[in-house]
Amino acid sequence: MSAIKLCRLILSVLCLVFIISIVNCYGAKEKAEDFYEQGKKFSSAENSDHAIYNYSEAIKLNPKLVKAYNNRGVAYVWRKQYDLAIADFNKAIKLDPKNSKAYNNRAIAYWYKGEINKARQDVQKAQSLGISVNPDFLKKIQEQPSSTK
Repeated sequence: MSAIKLCRLILSVLCLVFIISIVNCYGAKEKAEDFYEQGKKFSSAENSDHAIYNYSEAIKLNPKLVKAYNNRGVAYVWRKQYDLAIADFNKAIKLDPKNSKAYNNRAIAYWYKGEINKARQDVQKAQSLGISVNPDFLKKIQEQPSSTK
C-alpha cells in the first residue's frame, strides 16, 4: 500500500472516530436529560432512592449537569445524608457559582448538621443572588445561636 493511500485511510478512520464521538456526545446529553426528568418524577422523600439513581445516571452521562447535582443533593437531604448532599451542592456551585438554589439548599443541609454559621452565610449568598428564602427557615436560622463548626 502506498504512503498516500495509507495516509488517506488513517485520515478517514480519524474522521469517522471524530464523527462518532460527536454523535455519542449529543446522544449522551439527551439521555442525561431523560434521566434527569425521570429523577424529577421521583422527587419525594418516599422515592428518594429512585431519584438519586436517576440523577446519578444523568451525572455519569453529563458531568456538567448542574441541576442534577442540585436535585440529587436535595434527595440526599431527604435521606439525612447531609455530607453527600453538601458535596453535591458544592459541585453545583463550582460548576455554576451564581446558582442561588444550590446555596439555599446547602444552607438547609448545613442547618440540619448544626453548622449554623455556614447556613447563615449560604442564606445570605442565596439572597444576594436573588432567591426568595423560605421565611420560616430564615426565622429558624436567626433564632439559633452561632455554631462553633
